[in-house]
Amino acid sequence: MDTKRIVKMIIGFLPLLLLLMDPPSGMNPKAWGLFPFYAGAILMVMLQPVGEATALLIFLGLYAVMQKGHAVALSGFSLTMTWLVVGAYIIAQAFSDTNLGKRIAFWMIRIFGRSSLGLGYAAAFSDFIIAPVTPSNAARTGGIIYPIFRSIAEALGSTPENNPRGIGAYLSILLYVITMCTGITFLTGYAANTVAWALADQMLGLKISWLQWTTAFIVPAGIVLLLAPWVMHKIYKPTIGKIDNIRIAKEGLDAIGPMSGKEKILLCLFVLAIIGWATTSYTGLNSTGVILGFIALTLMTGVLKWQNVANNPKVWSTLMWYGGILGLAGAMNKFGFFKWMAAQLQVWVDFSSFSHIGLLLFLVFMGSACRYLFVSCGAYMASVLPVQFTIGLAAGLPAWDMFLVFLMCGVMGALLTHYANAAGPALFGPGYVSVQRWCGIGLFFTLMSYVIFAIVGVPYWVALGLFTSL
Repeated sequence: MDTKRIVKMIIGFLPLLLLLMDPPSGMNPKAWGLFPFYAGAILMVMLQPVGEATALLIFLGLYAVMQKGHAVALSGFSLTMTWLVVGAYIIAQAFSDTNLGKRIAFWMIRIFGRSSLGLGYAAAFSDFIIAPVTPSNAARTGGIIYPIFRSIAEALGSTPENNPRGIGAYLSILLYVITMCTGITFLTGYAANTVAWALADQMLGLKISWLQWTTAFIVPAGIVLLLAPWVMHKIYKPTIGKIDNIRIAKEGLDAIGPMSGKEKILLCLFVLAIIGWATTSYTGLNSTGVILGFIALTLMTGVLKWQNVANNPKVWSTLMWYGGILGLAGAMNKFGFFKWMAAQLQVWVDFSSFSHIGLLLFLVFMGSACRYLFVSCGAYMASVLPVQFTIGLAAGLPAWDMFLVFLMCGVMGALLTHYANAAGPALFGPGYVSVQRWCGIGLFFTLMSYVIFAIVGVPYWVALGLFTSL
């Protein structure tokens, strides 16, 4: 282990020194006994001396031994939220194994890809279609969509070394904007959404269904998604104009071969899953139940092979990371840590001097500034959202207002850097776009997203009866 990793590991363990101190006045001793492990896990996830799953397992194990808290350490693995995102990763495996994701992308290229702008819309629609069942941005956008469009760019003579502005640079950074738009639209479209979903349940008392989530975000995020290819084409225009999309699509589809029986079954199950999620309020089915049923049917029909699932490290890393962090965050809330923190804030700060809108804007600004510190959206959600929610609760902000605004900030704010989301390294890594250009365009689209959510999203949420701070 190199010196940098050792230093980061040591820093990650520093919060454990708090165990030598007595709990602050009024705090539940159980909360104080858990807080150092929660803080240490978050700190280690931020610093990245080890992977996220490893960091959580380290602190879960230490807590189980040092505080005799094995029940708390394991609590997150029984949550439906954890299995929703793990289940969606397994379904993403099916899309990869059957090539259905690639086929959908080539269909979109054949329909829309006559020009560089059309190719941008083909990328957007391809990502949007498979987003509901692929919660990993890295797997969906970085692993399925981007390789197809990068190969098209290279076939057109646009490589990182030769003519990057031809079309490769445009597609690389556009897909980063696209993946955040599609990710926020669906509860199952972005793994970090699960953390926000769990915290909204535990801290704000919001029981949000898959349909409620999508209904709330599909209009403002959809507008950003529809505008992104055109706006990017204006501010970072590729030099290649016309595309022989029919030939490209034909070659791509010919390489995949005729649509197999497994693809047809998966497509039918995919449609049924969307219907299942959209009708949970009528059928009484749980969102996680729908996804587990989906997995059962893919295994029964042979669409998915268990050996492939067992050999997919992303599935099990996700289980360890999300089960661990959701369990710790839930226990922190159960032990009253966030209520204690809110009570302390009410003593220290006179929130009566803030308007609801003013405080929401201030917390969005602070949350956006924090984006530069995080290389994981899940870590950001687990670290920053509890603080924002706690301050909001202390100030009397409406629960839905906090959830909608702070989630928007947490997801769309990832555009500020090339490393704030797992898809970033996959899209930035080839080297089509410089760091300065990437961050500049990212800042522009972050602000554009905030403005669209403000002028379209807020009135839309008011019309839905969700937003009340106006």
